[in-house]
Amino acid sequence: MKHRMTHNDLLGRLPQERLSLLRELGKLADEEGVSLYLVGGVVRDLLLKRKDWDLDLAVEGDGIGFARLVADRYGAGLAVFERFATSRLVFQDGLKMDIATTRRESYAHPAVLPTVQPASIEEDLYRRDFTINAIAIQLNPRQFGRLLDPYGGQRDLRARTIRVLHAGSFQDDPTRLFRAIRFEQRFDFRVERTTLFLLTQAASTNLIQQLSGPRLQNEILLLFAEHDPVRAIARLAQLKLLRFLHRRLCYTKKVKRVVTAVPKALAWWACRFQDSVIDRPIVYLMALSSESSAIVVAAMIRRLALSREQAKNVSAGGSLVDRALKRLTNKGTVRRSQIFRLLADFSDEALVLLRAKQVSRQHEVRVSVLKRHLVADGKNGGTQAALW
Repeated sequence: MKHRMTHNDLLGRLPQERLSLLRELGKLADEEGVSLYLVGGVVRDLLLKRKDWDLDLAVEGDGIGFARLVADRYGAGLAVFERFATSRLVFQDGLKMDIATTRRESYAHPAVLPTVQPASIEEDLYRRDFTINAIAIQLNPRQFGRLLDPYGGQRDLRARTIRVLHAGSFQDDPTRLFRAIRFEQRFDFRVERTTLFLLTQAASTNLIQQLSGPRLQNEILLLFAEHDPVRAIARLAQLKLLRFLHRRLCYTKKVKRVVTAVPKALAWWACRFQDSVIDRPIVYLMALSSESSAIVVAAMIRRLALSREQAKNVSAGGSLVDRALKRLTNKGTVRRSQIFRLLADFSDEALVLLRAKQVSRQHEVRVSVLKRHLVADGKNGGTQAALW
């Protein structure tokens, strides 16, 4: 990775229609007398040669006013969040774009949402979580493609390192603990020594307990939505962060075997039901809590403020699946009609967990039964799995 790059090296990695749009927006910014930057994860991923085509823009000036102008010009849907000086646009082709005023943040107390004030692009980058996400590309025509990297983000990308920008980062926003783990595992990076000390120190406190249920849920489900979250879950356990879901939620060897079997179960399901949409993060949450008591599971559901459908799935991930598994794996003969009655009300997610538990417990005698009799049933207008 070169230290200096032109837009031909970097922005040229975008699809042509996205590049053309950014050029047009840069010209519009000039007309409005504001400076416009591409920021955040998309810049990081361009440097890593990874695909991330949703665009985050920052405006030195009136970001919301600029967003309204863009929405009018392109017929995009617009949602405005005045408190944080940000806007979300959805274009007609499905492109999502966030446009924000460059800003500084201050926190009245740890774990609360910040108060924001307009600031320079350098201050805006400094408020971000990690150096690898604190890089910007200017889009105004005369400076189009100019890379701003005031805090060494490219250096840390080359070194495959996760580094916070200041010592109070995790105190300000404890959700960054989960994001550090997410990026560490996604990119196979390492957490820099001082950052790891600060992370471990923050994890040992009760800061995360102060997060609202929806904020904690968002970070957990994003982590579990990663391509392979098994190592991330082990990292949560290593850092003793699972206690914030419930103090009696333990990553035992038995639970680890179930979690580790989930990728095989998901692959098995995908081969047979290619059109079925599985809530993968919820399957991992079901697996993680599958050996916990109903009381622990119910408390975890409340802590994470799960939806009714999510709660139903997670609740089914324990004793209900275990009872079905015991019936399917006993040595007696099980008729097709009995299998159907046993599993007819199971969601697709519960059936995937059932398969994961079969794999984890090596009940191969009855796996063939599940393979032979699993069929798609279009009941209720969806793809609901049933056993004959």
